[in-house]
Amino acid sequence: MIDLIKSNLYKKNLLILILLYILTRLLFYIILGIKADPKVIEPGWHIIELSFLNNDLFNSLLHLHSQPPLWNALIGIFTKTVNGDLIKTSIILNIFNYFLTIGIIIYTYKILLIFNFKEKISFIIILFLIVLNPNVIFYENITFYTHALNFLFVNLFWLIISYFKTKKDIYEILIYLNITIQSLIWAGIHPILIFVVFITISILKKSIKNKCSIYFILIFLVSLSPSIKNKIIFNKFSSSTWLGINLSSTLNSMKTFHRGGVERQCLYQIIYPDYYETYKKEYKRDINHPIARSNSGKAYRNSVSQIILSDKCLKISIDQIKKTPIDYLKGRFLATIVSHSKFGFEYLYLSPINFSFYDIKVFLDKNILAKRIKQIIIILYMILFYIFILKKILYKNKFQKSLLIIFMIYLFCNTISHLFNGYEQERFMYQFMILHLIFISSHLQKLNFGILKK
Repeated sequence: MIDLIKSNLYKKNLLILILLYILTRLLFYIILGIKADPKVIEPGWHIIELSFLNNDLFNSLLHLHSQPPLWNALIGIFTKTVNGDLIKTSIILNIFNYFLTIGIIIYTYKILLIFNFKEKISFIIILFLIVLNPNVIFYENITFYTHALNFLFVNLFWLIISYFKTKKDIYEILIYLNITIQSLIWAGIHPILIFVVFITISILKKSIKNKCSIYFILIFLVSLSPSIKNKIIFNKFSSSTWLGINLSSTLNSMKTFHRGGVERQCLYQIIYPDYYETYKKEYKRDINHPIARSNSGKAYRNSVSQIILSDKCLKISIDQIKKTPIDYLKGRFLATIVSHSKFGFEYLYLSPINFSFYDIKVFLDKNILAKRIKQIIIILYMILFYIFILKKILYKNKFQKSLLIIFMIYLFCNTISHLFNGYEQERFMYQFMILHLIFISSHLQKLNFGILKK
C-alpha cells in the first residue's frame, strides 16, 4: 500500500482528479453560477453578525453561548480580512470549502488504497462520488460547517487507520485533537465522545496509563473550554445553550405537544420584554456585551433571552416526553426513517444559488409516487450498508478496530442528531460519506472482478 501511494500512477491519478475537480468548479461557479448564498452568513442560525466579528472578534467569541466558537472564529478571521464585507466573506468561505474538498479527495484516495481497492476503482469512485457528486456540490456551496465536518471526519478515519497500522503515538494524539476540533465546531460532537474514544483505544491496546494519556487530558480540557467559559460568564455549563429549543423542535410532530399548545412557548423568535432582568435574577450574572443583550434583529439568537427560553423549553419537553414516551419514540423513529431515505441535497433549510439539482427535490416533493420509490431504494441501500459495516466489525479483519471506532462515532453523532435535532439529519448523514464510499467501492471491485473473469 505504501509503495502504491508513493507510485507515479497514484500521483498521476491524484493530480488528474484534482485538476478535474478544479475545472468542474470553475465551470459551476463562473458559467453556471453555482455558488454560496451570502444570506447564509447574514447571519445564519449559528453565526454572529459580521459587524461584531469584524469589530470585536475576541469579546464576541467570548460572549457566544449558543454555539461552540470555532466556526465563528474562522468566519471572524475571514471577515476581518475584507473589513466585514458580506459578499467577499461569503466568497472566501466558498473558496475555503473548495480547498476542503481537495483535502477530502486526497484522504479518500489514501483510505481506499489502504483498503486495497484497485487504482481504477478508487479513481472512478472519487470522480463520480466526490468530484461530480451533487451532494458534495450542494454542501461545499453552503457556507455552513457541514462540509468542514465531512473533511475532518475523513481525516479522522485516516488517522485511526494509520494509528492501528503503525501504533505510533502521534496518530493517537491527533485522533483526540481532530475530535476536539470537531467539538469546537459542532455541539453534536460532545466532549464525552472524546473520552469514550480514549477508553476504547486504551482497551484495544490494553493500556490506559501511558504518555498519550497526558496529552489526552490536556486535549480533553480544551474540548471542555466552551462549557467552562459559559459557566463562568453565563452560569450555564454547556457548549451550546440551545438544547431545550432543539429538543422542543423534535416534538413538533407530536399531536399531544400541539394539543397542549406548548409548542407556541418554544419558538426561536420569542423575546421576553423583561428578559434581561429575569436573566440577572435567575442566573446571577450581569452581561454587558451587546450580542448577549440584543432583543431585536437577527442577533437575538445569541441573546441571554435564548438561555431563558431554552431552559424553559427543556423542562416543557422533558415533561411532555415523560407523559407520552411512546409518541416521542415514534417521532424519533420516523425521523430516522426520513433521514435514511433522502439525498443529501434535500436539506430543508438552505440551498446554493443556481443549484439545479434542487429542482429534483421539488419534483420529488410534488410527485408522491416518485418520492416513495426513491425512499424505498435509499432505505434498501442503507440496510445493505449497515449489514456490510457490521459484518466488517464483527468478523476479524485488519480493519476491524478502525471500523469499530469510526462506526461508534457515526452511531453517536446520528443518535444525538436524531434525538435532539428535529428533521435535518440529512446534513449529519453527509458528514460520514467516507463510509459509504468504502461500501460502494467494495461492491464495485467485486463486480469488476466478476467482469474480468468473464
